[in-house]
Amino acid sequence: MGDQRVLVIDNGSYECRVGWSDCKEPALRFRNVLTKPRKDRKKEAIGSSEGAGTTSAAVEAPAEIQVGNDITNIEAVRAHLKSPFERNVITNWNHQEQIFDYIFTKMGFEGQENINHPIVLTEALANPNFCRQQMSELLFECYGIPAVSYGIDALYSWDYYQQSRRKISDALIISFGYSTTHVIPVLEGKIQLEHVRRLNVGGYHIITYLFRLMQMKYPVHLTAITISRMEKLVHEHCHIAVDYRDELVKWAQLDYYEEHIMKIQLPYNAVTATNALLTAEQKQEKRRELALRLLEIKNRREREKLREDEQQLFVYNKLRQLYEQQKLQKFEKALEQQQIGTLEELDSLIATINSRIKRAEERATSAPRPSKQQEKLDKMPKPPEGISQGDWLADIHGKREKLLRRKQARQQQRSEQAKRHTHAAQERMRIISSLAKSDKRRKANGEEEDDGFGMNDNDWDVYKRINRYNDDSDSDADNEQLLEFEKILNHYDANFDDGNSNVQAQSAAENYQLHFGVEDIRVPEILFQPSMIGCSEAGLAELIAFVLKLFPAEEQQRMVDHVYLTGGCSQFRGLKERLAKELLEMRPFQSNFAIYESDGPTLSAWLGACVQAEDPSFGQTLTTRKDYQEKGSEFFREHKASNIFYPTPND
Repeated sequence: MGDQRVLVIDNGSYECRVGWSDCKEPALRFRNVLTKPRKDRKKEAIGSSEGAGTTSAAVEAPAEIQVGNDITNIEAVRAHLKSPFERNVITNWNHQEQIFDYIFTKMGFEGQENINHPIVLTEALANPNFCRQQMSELLFECYGIPAVSYGIDALYSWDYYQQSRRKISDALIISFGYSTTHVIPVLEGKIQLEHVRRLNVGGYHIITYLFRLMQMKYPVHLTAITISRMEKLVHEHCHIAVDYRDELVKWAQLDYYEEHIMKIQLPYNAVTATNALLTAEQKQEKRRELALRLLEIKNRREREKLREDEQQLFVYNKLRQLYEQQKLQKFEKALEQQQIGTLEELDSLIATINSRIKRAEERATSAPRPSKQQEKLDKMPKPPEGISQGDWLADIHGKREKLLRRKQARQQQRSEQAKRHTHAAQERMRIISSLAKSDKRRKANGEEEDDGFGMNDNDWDVYKRINRYNDDSDSDADNEQLLEFEKILNHYDANFDDGNSNVQAQSAAENYQLHFGVEDIRVPEILFQPSMIGCSEAGLAELIAFVLKLFPAEEQQRMVDHVYLTGGCSQFRGLKERLAKELLEMRPFQSNFAIYESDGPTLSAWLGACVQAEDPSFGQTLTTRKDYQEKGSEFFREHKASNIFYPTPND
């Protein structure tokens, strides 16, 4: 197999990367999902014999499977996306086969019975034997490959990192995946599988958490808050806080909020002035055309329904004739075909359809009722007889301006009354003080006698005098009249502007904004505090501390000297600083540690697999077809970047 090119497939649960081992980058990268778009269903009428009527059968045209990059609008089919993965383990093998078909077609193997190239394939850490068995059967039996090598993406990434550096045999690898996060201890170049620990939080949970937060924050923009938009926010703007509580305190300050908030303007189309420039007659004509179109659609649907009822009635009448002609055997068979139980049920269906047809015919012959839109237009006030529309509108404009001046004068009087030294305020205080100084009569025992205020209706005029400058008794009537005037002017006057259009347009545009602020640090924080999403597992820092405690102090130090970060979530800004802070708190006083980041977190696993495929000892890592046939489908050959083979115990 030395002369054959090796095909490397990094089969990630988020993204799949495929390419030849002698290339510097993968030839194919795509989201590891597929969908089956809906197709129009074609119905063909099939006539039935023996006068039992007609039936119809739906014939569905086969739909083409779309995979990865072939999905043009992923948001439109988001609810129908399928993945072969359950978390990070493959469980749906039909979907995996369709993805392999897509891969081999794109790589130039379309039409070939066998794939005559060895394959390097990544798999989940501690992948179950059953899943590997299904994968081997699929590759060897369906695609006829000569050999396959299974490996762990995090260990491939670690091998690639060491190519340009000295060989390091001890490390603590933290692998951030789409569905899970693993803490992997490596000693003497071998994975310590029994001490590996997994956190069931990954990129998927971070994106979903932001999606839910924004949906709860902006319930009126649910359709605009999409997974794709949230993915972009997570990838480009989220970062991990070194001290989460201190960052929250900063975001609680208004100045910090205004300085760092990111405002996202959603698609918003302001109301155009095209319709406003139309005259009243043109607007009315457009409404009439719309009403006629809607009426035509309604009539067409009613005609189609009437035609279906007539056809169904014809079938049922034929059945009734079979019974009347005493052809009981054919009658029973026809009833069964039409899914009708008894003769009484048949008569009931005939009566129901007859009444429905009768009502439809009556509606067709009766005079059409005016639409609600037409009724609304008819209620609109019209110019009085003998007065032109222009003079009538000019009069309404004048009345509206008079009402606006009156409202403005009242508003000015109320504002002046609030000031102490104005004439209105002094007059009001004089009246109140004069009432307070009025002498009260006293009884013989010295108690104050009721002065009888309020017994006379004229006594209450004093409140009118006090509130003379704050009289709003006619404001409601004025507001109603003003609304009526503006309604008429909006309908008849194409140039009318109430002065609020610009303010309303600006406020409406602001209502179509998303504010992305504290979510910047809150969303990725679930890696360290999974309880924020209701997960009862320990956070990443606690998980690292737990794994280290499984080893002696000397081995702990060897591993923390090389803490290696890989995977998509390792690209978060601030992750290295946060882990340094956490390690400083958990490690002994004045002890050393070092954190290293992958050069290319998303591609390093594929590049590491290419490095292994080009190694002279690569043949020893391949599980050949002969191994598959002799040792079983779950068998695979171990190597430094693979899982450990544990045969399934016999029952």
